[in-house]
Amino acid sequence: MRLAVINHVGDTPAGAEHALLEFVTRLPVDVEPSFYFFEDGRFAASIRERFGAVTIVPMPARIAAISRGKMPLAALPASAALVYRLAKELKLARPDVVLTNSMKAHVIGSVAAKLAGLRCTNYVHDFVTGPARAVLQIVSQLCAQERMVCSKAVGANLAMARTTAIYPSIDTTAFSELPDRRTARLALGLPDDGLPVVGLVGRIARWKGQDRFIRIALDVLRDTDAHFAIVGSPVLGCDPHYVPELEAAVSAANMESRIHFIPWQTDMRGVYAALDIACNCSTREPFGRTSLEALASGVPIVCFDDGGSPEILAGRHCGTTVRAGDEIAFAAAVRAYLSYPQLMSNAKELCRGVAAGFDITKTARQFEAVIARVGTA
Repeated sequence: MRLAVINHVGDTPAGAEHALLEFVTRLPVDVEPSFYFFEDGRFAASIRERFGAVTIVPMPARIAAISRGKMPLAALPASAALVYRLAKELKLARPDVVLTNSMKAHVIGSVAAKLAGLRCTNYVHDFVTGPARAVLQIVSQLCAQERMVCSKAVGANLAMARTTAIYPSIDTTAFSELPDRRTARLALGLPDDGLPVVGLVGRIARWKGQDRFIRIALDVLRDTDAHFAIVGSPVLGCDPHYVPELEAAVSAANMESRIHFIPWQTDMRGVYAALDIACNCSTREPFGRTSLEALASGVPIVCFDDGGSPEILAGRHCGTTVRAGDEIAFAAAVRAYLSYPQLMSNAKELCRGVAAGFDITKTARQFEAVIARVGTA
């Protein structure tokens, strides 16, 4: 079977790209993937190293600048030329299945597949609202045979038939052996003073909630000794004013010695080895890959209840879910773990067992089944 994968991002990968790579590298040997990206860069280079050629179909700057999960109707005319160029490439390749993996790819790639007379499936990784959601629903209904979503919450938001939730899982064994805590903390530039460390891991962007994390940290630090670490970098179109705002908030509170900014790390095992608690402060996080990585590393998580991360916990006591936007309750959950060692210990004992249920070896079979079903229907 020949599988054509269409993705917008070709440079800096996010969770959707990491999930794509995990699944595609585990497809059976009789599935031959080819890749079509709308930009070139580091991610495209990594795909070339593993699979060979990547076809770059450049996207107009006007469309490329559209932010997360949005596809305004005004952008559709500018997409027409891109659709036809991509359809031409697909006609030449004649894959059995076209897989789209990003919002822009869903709209442009699905229409291109339809024009080329090819079967198609979408893997949706975003909460989409307003006109963008209507466009996605219409295009997917007309052009795709099935849909995959990264969580049940995203599936409920999409509200379409023939949709399967396939979690963007990880190889949990990769986090089974971690550096010792002291070494990990010193490598990140954290003080070696024995205090617990609470972390927020992920790219720096407003919807990821680093500002919330700082407010929560300041609340907890009023009566509890700890360090808080923001681990990540402002990539993928971050508001240029956001990082200075975060730094100013920490400086204004005179908390530079307790709230730390750590740039993105290539070895995430060292990050989780340094943490006692991992936080997900996003607004409607579609899934929360970093939350799963934390659990696989034996680190409890705290998250809001308006996204996919609560599906990882599912009521299990390896973390805490609080009402969306309730920063007071979030701070109370963090404070409880820091104040009651037995609570922390009990949660840590359960983390890896819960994460094992999301191991890539299990979900890869679901991904493969959808591809096979679309290709043979």
